[in-house]
Amino acid sequence: MLSGIRQELLEMTARELAAAEAFYARCADEPALDRELERRLAGPATPLILALEAWDERPAEADDLLTANQENVGRLAAMVEELNAWPGLRLVGADGADAAWMIAQHADRDNDTRRGWLAALADAVLTGDADPRHLATLSDRTAAVAGEPQPYGTIAMLADDGEVEYPLPVADAAHLDERRRNIDLPLPGQDAPFLTEGDLIPYGPDRGAIGVNQWPMTVEGHLSVEACLEAGVRRVRRIWAVRPGDRRFGRLRALARERGVTIELVEATVIDELASGRSHGGVIALVGPRAEVSVGSMLAEVGEGSLVVMLDGIEDPFNFGQAARALYAAGVGALVTRRSWETALSTVTRSSAGATELMPTATADSVEDAADACRRFGMRVAVAVGSGDAIELSDADLTGGLFVLIGGERRGVTRSFVDQADLRVGIGYGRADAPALGAATSAAIIGFEALRQRRGSA
Repeated sequence: MLSGIRQELLEMTARELAAAEAFYARCADEPALDRELERRLAGPATPLILALEAWDERPAEADDLLTANQENVGRLAAMVEELNAWPGLRLVGADGADAAWMIAQHADRDNDTRRGWLAALADAVLTGDADPRHLATLSDRTAAVAGEPQPYGTIAMLADDGEVEYPLPVADAAHLDERRRNIDLPLPGQDAPFLTEGDLIPYGPDRGAIGVNQWPMTVEGHLSVEACLEAGVRRVRRIWAVRPGDRRFGRLRALARERGVTIELVEATVIDELASGRSHGGVIALVGPRAEVSVGSMLAEVGEGSLVVMLDGIEDPFNFGQAARALYAAGVGALVTRRSWETALSTVTRSSAGATELMPTATADSVEDAADACRRFGMRVAVAVGSGDAIELSDADLTGGLFVLIGGERRGVTRSFVDQADLRVGIGYGRADAPALGAATSAAIIGFEALRQRRGSA
């Protein structure tokens, strides 16, 4: 990793952002300047830098911003030429890559130069070394400044009816979803819930809190990476390893060859910086998002006689991973969740030993929607509860097509859902005053009791 260039990029971005903040502060202090700025920024194709350059009587703070911008763009151009590559994850780290994007995003006076960077950025995206949203937003900004249709539709807003609309034309709109899928960029409908706050800005340490804006996405440890390759539910762009020839990685190398994924030698510091834990064993995979699957599609895959478990209300990714690991080991047919765990992908895959990748999984808007879909498929609906009217787990019939809801430790399951369930099951404790079991332990007990019964009825 080139720490010197990384630090320089961070300092360049900080300098330009500080100049922008000073300019906006001056406008806030003088309403006439603020009104003039708003007039000049009318329309989505008028970036700030171009508006300021055309403003003859601009304040001194605007000149400072233009100077910082010009210097940054020139230095970034030199960096790209010196590196003969885009400054991506491996070269400058995630924050350095974000900084390079920010500088390029503001290179509106050098649009042709910026257009020349897109090929190098696209190459970096293909290997997992750059953020797909960086490529999409820069491509769209470049096109907009040139008066061309935007290829990825990132210049968007949310209409009153909740639909995504585009203030600038989209090139070949019929194939927009396909273009976004090709680079692992979420579809417009997935971006929609976050457009109410403005643009999705692929910059800064907090952006990973939004699933559609998360990058880099990594899977750690050879077991989890193997599961990711085997499952095929997401794209694996590159595998980085400290010792690619390690004898423990024989299966990993075979799966990677089969999937056409390159394993690259990297320094331990590169992996240590990206990994969320220390149990990665010197191997990490750069991956794309998992394709969302509806409950109906998942049921068509696993069959009507399957056991389907929904884990709802679990807040800790380690607990979720442990629960999924137990359910997978117990032979549970599929998993349903109400939230995406992509923002905690590394932790979930590591704690589940890759089971979350291997387990057929669907998302549902609510437990009621998931249960209704399973009922339409001819399945019974059961819920795990701690109330006295529950049937002891070993006495309940857990065979055949069955949907089981297991709630989290804090919120549990709503009374209305409990009342509508076909079956209420409980785990009998050996002590009346014992504290309630956690969701992961409960999932393991229920899963293996179902396995015992299903083996007996086979």
